[in-house]
Amino acid sequence: MEQQNSKEPIRLRRRTIAGGRQSLYLDIYINGRRTYEYLKLYLVPEKTKEDRDANRKALAIAEAVRGQRLIDLQNG
Repeated sequence: MEQQNSKEPIRLRRRTIAGGRQSLYLDIYINGRRTYEYLKLYLVPEKTKEDRDANRKALAIAEAVRGQRLIDLQNG
């Protein structure tokens, strides 16, 4: 798991699953309540250039979703 020192209400996290893959999910903490949103995006062990490209693309999509959730939260 990655550590962030900021107090962001929505964090992108990873959970290791079968086969060495990692599942990406959002950890949402609002008004004292914690919820999780699984993104159905996965990182695979990087053995080839295609794996690295796929992981980079999955992370970019996950960050875009996190940013959109933050905007939605700020706009009510």
